[in-house]
Amino acid sequence: MKLLCEGLDLSNAILKVIKAISAKTPNEILECIKLTAKGDYLTLLATDTEIAIEKTIRAEILEEGECLVQGKLFSELIKKLEEEQLELSLDGNALKVRYSESEGHIQTKEIEDYPSINKNISESSFTMSQKDFKDLIGMTAFSCSQDDGRPILKGCKIEVEEGRVICVALDGFRLAVCRRELAHSTGNFSAIVPSRTLVEITRLLERDEDMVTVVIQKNMLMVEVSSTVLISRLLEGEYLNYKQIVPVEFLTRIRVSREQLLNSIERAAIVARGMKNLIKFDVKEGSVTVSANSELGKVEEKVLVNLEGREVVIAFNSKYLTDILRVIEDEFVYIYLNSSIAPCVIKPFSGDEYLYLILPIRINNN
Repeated sequence: MKLLCEGLDLSNAILKVIKAISAKTPNEILECIKLTAKGDYLTLLATDTEIAIEKTIRAEILEEGECLVQGKLFSELIKKLEEEQLELSLDGNALKVRYSESEGHIQTKEIEDYPSINKNISESSFTMSQKDFKDLIGMTAFSCSQDDGRPILKGCKIEVEEGRVICVALDGFRLAVCRRELAHSTGNFSAIVPSRTLVEITRLLERDEDMVTVVIQKNMLMVEVSSTVLISRLLEGEYLNYKQIVPVEFLTRIRVSREQLLNSIERAAIVARGMKNLIKFDVKEGSVTVSANSELGKVEEKVLVNLEGREVVIAFNSKYLTDILRVIEDEFVYIYLNSSIAPCVIKPFSGDEYLYLILPIRINNN
């Protein structure tokens, strides 16, 4: 293998694929990047067997071939050579990197031990704008579980039906649902996609006005964007029926400024750290009192609301509320309540583009 390429092109490609390298793995092979020189292109591939990212860049191929190098070391070296034109070639069991009048060597690994990647995925697909896809994931993925004991909840359920896509995430304490229109789909289907995969896809998307196509087949997903291919395993198992979790009737509805409520909660959350992030809402006609009281201090603020129905006192983990209110762009939101121990639901002022559910924290109101 021997080729010429630009240092900046190679460095950018490495930064794309290295996201697929596992931070903690007993298998040294999975810490590597595979380089393949063929035709007029250099292809880089990294995988941890759960997710794979492949990036192709133009290069002057003087001799076709392939090799396997330690990813982090290769990344750090090439990052320092972004302004150089590079010559890469195999020198025995090492990859030689020539730049200006200098050169460096990186030991290679046995390429035969590297996992093979199947890109023959074409069964079901949907296409939507890159902006809508980023919004879809940005408004839901943060609600996925981080608990390895509940692996199915570490993913988002993607449902394609009747020209729309619905993304669902939950962790046992909160639920996020977001809907977006599709430009095209091959029919109705669903899949459970690791949240890590979805976040990595959003990082590949650089042009909001362009389209992105997600392809799914059996237990695999594939996305191709700007000469970068991402392939991921899907999660297998039974996802919770989120529709059964959401109440259909409510005794209390308030309309509130999203920004004013968020600012008030964030201030209360500063002292709530001393009480496991607990903040309290006292909902009355015309206002909701947001308060937090701990050994660190006390905050009590009133936020104007429009109340329909019963007054109620309820407490929450402040983080769950701020996570949600930060990603919503609407000026006003509706908050639906039934009692101090029943789930709280947040919906947009108009339409049904999203829905959030949060379980309250039991408190003594006496």
